Amino acid sequence: MLSVPVYAENNPAQDKLPLDTVVIMDSSGSMKQTDPKQLRKPAAKLFISLLDNQDRLSVVSFSSKAWPITYLTQLESDKQLNQALRATDKISHKGMYTNIHSAIAKGIEFLKESDQINREPIIILMSDGQMDVGNKEQSAQLREKIFEDLLPQLIEHNIKIYSIAFTEASDQELLQEVADATDGRYALAASDDVLHKVFSKIFEQTKQPDMLPLNENKFIVDASINEITIIANKASENSQIYLQPPGGEKINSTFKSEKVKWFVSTSFDMITIQKPDEGEWKILFSDDDNRAYIVTDIKLRTRFEFNQESYQPEIIIKSWFLQNEETEAGQELLNNMQVTLEIEHPDDTIETFPVDAANEAGEFIIHYKPLLDGVYGASIIAKSRTFQRQQTFSFKNSMPTEPEIIEEPVKEPEIEKPPVVEPEPVPVDDEEGEDTTKMLIYFGIFNVVLIFIGLNGFLIYRHFKSNKTSSTNTSKEE
Repeated sequence: MLSVPVYAENNPAQDKLPLDTVVIMDSSGSMKQTDPKQLRKPAAKLFISLLDNQDRLSVVSFSSKAWPITYLTQLESDKQLNQALRATDKISHKGMYTNIHSAIAKGIEFLKESDQINREPIIILMSDGQMDVGNKEQSAQLREKIFEDLLPQLIEHNIKIYSIAFTEASDQELLQEVADATDGRYALAASDDVLHKVFSKIFEQTKQPDMLPLNENKFIVDASINEITIIANKASENSQIYLQPPGGEKINSTFKSEKVKWFVSTSFDMITIQKPDEGEWKILFSDDDNRAYIVTDIKLRTRFEFNQESYQPEIIIKSWFLQNEETEAGQELLNNMQVTLEIEHPDDTIETFPVDAANEAGEFIIHYKPLLDGVYGASIIAKSRTFQRQQTFSFKNSMPTEPEIIEEPVKEPEIEKPPVVEPEPVPVDDEEGEDTTKMLIYFGIFNVVLIFIGLNGFLIYRHFKSNKTSSTNTSKEE
């Protein structure tokens, strides 16, 4: 097999580079119908708020052309972060056209040097329409130039595109092809109220944050956690999210504390808590698929390796814990730890696999063989009674298109026996055979004639002898 058909992103986790992100948001007039509540703005704010102070960000709006609202700026203070958050509020829906070519070109302009300074460049591109500049022929030409001119530049500068289509009327083919070609991801937001979930997944795919697993909206906080950010989805616009701390009264967005920041939107709440209390917490009056991101002194780390000797795709996943950036293999942490691998298949089905106990090096290792083409979601989940961690990632799989070539086993050479030489039959000439047959026939006839003559001669002889004897006897009598 000449190429590895499985691709895993963010590998290894501890070597993640700071992000350089350009968020490019469609501001064409059609967005008024596809995103009437402008939910793309709080969704983008969610992603921006989750970035750390080493990351840089630019916000770009586009319709007939692309223009920056903020340039690429490091989010090293609250001032820069708030400036980036306010930039999303300036996205409108008053544009005339949808110039996707201009949008991607602006992203390349900002990110073409990021890879050279050890930063990971990504573009988050949101659009609800087709490539359109008001002229059908010119629009088609610009669309073609995206593939001919811009895509090679994206690949050259290692810029990944995470594209989001707002509706099925979007140019899904274009958005998916540029995402696939740059090893990014494509998503169709079936409705505007799931946009924040799409941004959450992009954050997980690009940053691989430490997380807590949730079971029936419950999660366990341990003493090593310094900060937690909870993304709680609302069942409806009128839902009010509450948190139930361990051993305390439930709180909501009206709760005042220097330790708590509570962001409210129509589709989700984002709650950040400094030094949360140890014990079991619960999210109340929330929908499912919530998230709990943490800043912690004990981290779950994952590395992906590929089995080069296997013809069928196989990914080898190794997970371990880090404490104070040193490998933590202490039995106190690992005892009674149950680790599982949860796989979300491209067809959205979920499958769970148990992971063997840690080896002597403190590593949890599992082999997984994907069987379908497409993008897989995966989570490593570690649980004990008082300690839990989760790390989520994704990988793209391509099954081999040609049958596996199986080499025949080498056989011991057999000692050859000398061949038995059989005498070859002497060829008989046809004419010679005919002459021999004739001779035999003549010989037979000749013998028959001789026998006939001999027999007749004998009979004649007897006849004459008999007559002679009779005559002699007659004379004596006389």
